[in-house]
Amino acid sequence: MVKNPIMVDPDTSCSKLAQIMRDNKIGSLIIEKDGKPVAIVTERDLVHRLLAEGIDPMTCTAAEIYSKPVVAVSIHADVDMAVDIMNDYKIRRIVVVDDKDKVVGILTTDDLARQLREMSEDLATKYVTMTRS
Repeated sequence: MVKNPIMVDPDTSCSKLAQIMRDNKIGSLIIEKDGKPVAIVTERDLVHRLLAEGIDPMTCTAAEIYSKPVVAVSIHADVDMAVDIMNDYKIRRIVVVDDKDKVVGILTTDDLARQLREMSEDLATKYVTMTRS
């Protein structure tokens, strides 16, 4: 999970969104209004809703291309629940919130893949250790 994700205003220019993503090596930004997450902008949004449509990134704002509503999961949810929600909504990123609905992170499919690889390696090591005993 990416902790403390960057949150921006809906009036942020699309050009600025792209710069923030590039500079921070991230693929999404949470759009906030009055301190609450209201939407998310992803690299895919920039490509499909901005560039492919020929919209000027200097005049376009996040509000014109973001994905809404924000799909979120509790920090207390297990991985299975997060994956099920991501599959149900066909999304690659899910916002993680605390008990007060404050954004604490974003869980991505890349995060899940890394975790799965680590779990697989741990299981393989345990299996090899058991079979040699």
